[in-house]
Amino acid sequence: MTPTLPESSGNRILFLDNIRYLMVVFVVLLHATISYGTLGRYWVVGDAAANIKLFDLAMMIIDVFAMPVLFFIAGYFALPNIQKKGPGAFLKDKFIRLGIPWLIGIIFIVPIITYIHYYSNLGGKPLISYCQLWINWVRNASDFPTGFWTPDQLLGEFNHSAYWFISLLLFFFIIFAIIYTLKKHFFPSSSIKKKTQSGKAMLLVIFSVWLLNIMMRVFINMIPSPYFDPWVIIAGILQFQLWRLPTYIIYFSLGVYAFSRNWFVKGNNFPGHPLLWISMCIILGFGFGVVVIQVLSNSSNLVSNKISTGLIIPLMLLRSFLRETLLIAFTSIAFRYWNRSHKINETLAANSYNIYLVHLPLVVALQLLLVNLVGTSSLVKFGIVSSLSLLMSYAISKYAIKPHPRLSVAAVLVIFFLMVIFVYPRA
Repeated sequence: MTPTLPESSGNRILFLDNIRYLMVVFVVLLHATISYGTLGRYWVVGDAAANIKLFDLAMMIIDVFAMPVLFFIAGYFALPNIQKKGPGAFLKDKFIRLGIPWLIGIIFIVPIITYIHYYSNLGGKPLISYCQLWINWVRNASDFPTGFWTPDQLLGEFNHSAYWFISLLLFFFIIFAIIYTLKKHFFPSSSIKKKTQSGKAMLLVIFSVWLLNIMMRVFINMIPSPYFDPWVIIAGILQFQLWRLPTYIIYFSLGVYAFSRNWFVKGNNFPGHPLLWISMCIILGFGFGVVVIQVLSNSSNLVSNKISTGLIIPLMLLRSFLRETLLIAFTSIAFRYWNRSHKINETLAANSYNIYLVHLPLVVALQLLLVNLVGTSSLVKFGIVSSLSLLMSYAISKYAIKPHPRLSVAAVLVIFFLMVIFVYPRA
């Protein structure tokens, strides 16, 4: 018997939709932050006036939870969608919704971000035309690059930029559909029973996730790689950070499991008052912040991108436990207080995916425009970049992409041709 969805509006689960758009907002803030802390040396636009270590701390805390929570929500919705549509229609929908934007993004949008990087980090090298960069970009993509890269190397090579999330999520959906189909074929009598777990059982699962995350992180650290904390590209199709991949797999699977066990259905939530979980998040966040500050205070860590064993162990333990506790806090608070229809929530939730798709070129373009404002505080620049990029991304989604998807694609192509024609080094 198929589990019943939590309280919803139509086919949408309100509090999860709200959490999802909140995570997208955090991602935009994260990308707006990177240029203005002290860790942005590998970022697209390096701001020489960047000096606020608080931004580094904010970036690392947002980085703890934003993407795992998005994978969890994707997994939660995956099971009811495939049960409703069937594997074929499920995958067709995912290829249209994820595959096409990913392809447009890596062919026509990411090269713009890469060109901005070249422009802002010339280092005495001559600037090539956008046309030449794009030709080199497509040539590199046709080689189906595979291997390990550092963040610095990725900016100069073919990469997915923020669209790594889209390709990896699509891959997860494909594997999930295959497993679902095989299960239906070889175990046709087996079905997902309507079984509601108790709050204590839910906490036990979360604790198991914490242990599993720790074990997988230790295992990943044992895999030899040419760099510390490398990015991996597989045939130019998948891109991810090696040590993060197990977390994304675990959280996506946890989302599928959560739906199958009726988490969040009719009051079935994590036990404990939200204030308890907020307090735990504050305590864990403080501990995590203390360790992060120690890492940031050692300049050799920043130069070599290596962290001593005395810091990596507490950093790993605190990071994982903070991530699980934040998931409980977000869902507990949203389920209790944010599970209702509201026009602002509805419109932000409806546009959150498109905001994710278009935000990054806007962020780096605004950062580039502000980089030469000498004497302007990094805090002011961050405020301008974050607010304008969010507003512009939302406006593009609401008034262009959603009502006119084909015209929006045509607009991307027009921008591409205009850049090919007019963007080249001036004598």
